[in-house]
Amino acid sequence: MARPLQQPGAINGLRWSDITYKPPRIHWRAEFDKRGRDRVVPITDGLAEEFLRFQRRLGAIGDGWLFPTRDEKRPWRRELFSQKLLIAEKHAGLEHLEGGVWHPFRRKWATERKNLPMVDVMAVGGWRDAATLLTCYQHTDEQSMLNVMAAPNKLMSLEAS
Repeated sequence: MARPLQQPGAINGLRWSDITYKPPRIHWRAEFDKRGRDRVVPITDGLAEEFLRFQRRLGAIGDGWLFPTRDEKRPWRRELFSQKLLIAEKHAGLEHLEGGVWHPFRRKWATERKNLPMVDVMAVGGWRDAATLLTCYQHTDEQSMLNVMAAPNKLMSLEAS
């Protein structure tokens, strides 16, 4: 079976029909996934409400792109997302994060979820292998290290039970 043509990113390929509100979910289409995977991920009620407010404000209906070009026939190019983020950083007076344009945010998201089941973090974040998540995205942080040092489970002996 032929693999779908690799597209530049899953976010730019989102259509309004990929967002469902009851139950709240996002459908990530295989045709826009770099590994050609089709998946559905649950989202919080709060995020669903934000999508709905934004959709109503735009008057968007049906199968239209979330991020359409002016002619609405295509989604934005991946490069435009990066350009927009860099402009927003500058406008807000924020220092640019090292390590890419979008990947620092993905690393932050993954690191903040180190305490959650890895299989779920991988499923929601779109990782297929734990090695990539652990070596490239989840980083150490002072609070997590402090939690390890303060762990209350004390062994009374060195014998394995």
